Amino acid sequence: MADYSDDHIGKRVVTHGGVEIGTVEDIRNGDMYVSVTTDSTNETVDELGWEGPVEQDVHHLRDQYISTITENTVRLGV
Repeated sequence: MADYSDDHIGKRVVTHGGVEIGTVEDIRNGDMYVSVTTDSTNETVDELGWEGPVEQDVHHLRDQYISTITENTVRLGV
């Protein structure tokens, strides 16, 4: 488990191809939670294991899907 901080809140979350799927909404117990944009592709959401109405929920982003983190962006490996 990575240990994320409030410094990560507000960063854009993008796929490996650079498509934005949401933003980091919260950090809870060192875990990252993402608010998903309404135009996120179902394929990416499915790969992340997020079910239900994703545009209305905040979802836990598991460490295994994070490729890199920069000053403004969390890039996924999917």
